[in-house]
This record gives sequence, C-alpha cells and structure tokens, in this order.
Amino acid sequence: MEDARKRSYGTRDRFTTVKWFLQASSGMFLVFFMAVHLYVAHINGGSPIELFDSIVRNLSNPWWLAFFLVFVWIITYHALNGVKGIVYDMGVSRRMKRYVSYTFIGIYLATVVYGTILALIVASTVSA
Repeated sequence: MEDARKRSYGTRDRFTTVKWFLQASSGMFLVFFMAVHLYVAHINGGSPIELFDSIVRNLSNPWWLAFFLVFVWIITYHALNGVKGIVYDMGVSRRMKRYVSYTFIGIYLATVVYGTILALIVASTVSA
C-alpha cells in the first residue's frame, strides 16, 4: 500500500507549485498588457494605418520597446505552458512529456529570439 501511494505521488515533479505560480502570474501580467493594448489600439487609436505608424514610432522609445519585448516573452511562455499542460493532461507517457517539453522550449526560444530581433531591427530603423 505504501509503495502504491509513493508511485502515485511520484508522477508530479517538485516544481509543480512554481510552475503553477508562473502560469498564474504571467496570466495576471497579460491582463495588464491586454488593457494597455486595448487602450492604445482601440480607444486611443485612429485609422489602422495611423495606428501601425504610431506603433512603429513607439518602438524607438526604450520604454515601449521594453514593454513590447516583455509582452512577447510573457505571452509566449503563458501560451506554450498552457498548451503543454493540455498535452500533459491527455495522459501521455513520461518519455513523451520530455519530448513535448524540449519541443516547447525550442519553440519558445525561437519565438522569443525572432520577436526580439525583429523589434530591435524596427526600433533601430525608426530611430536612425
């Protein structure tokens, strides 16, 4: 009986609480980012072309650039971690969980690096 209980609890790793906290806190940050986005894009914005031009101009401001980068990093983490949780809930094997984790880490890094490089390129061309 004792061995069966240990095995059932052994499927959870020791970072479950930390992962849950990161997912919940990134979700709260996304509410803030969404509020700023709604204000800038839909309440304070004009036509779509003017909005695009103002967003590109804003990237030359270091504060807006930092806002955009943190937004990309957090939304990518939150989305991929949520999808990973859904895949894990489907009852996949431990080996498959490892493959899923490594795949999502690769997708996260590729997305964050691409978004960061793209934002820095746009910011440098606007300020030049």
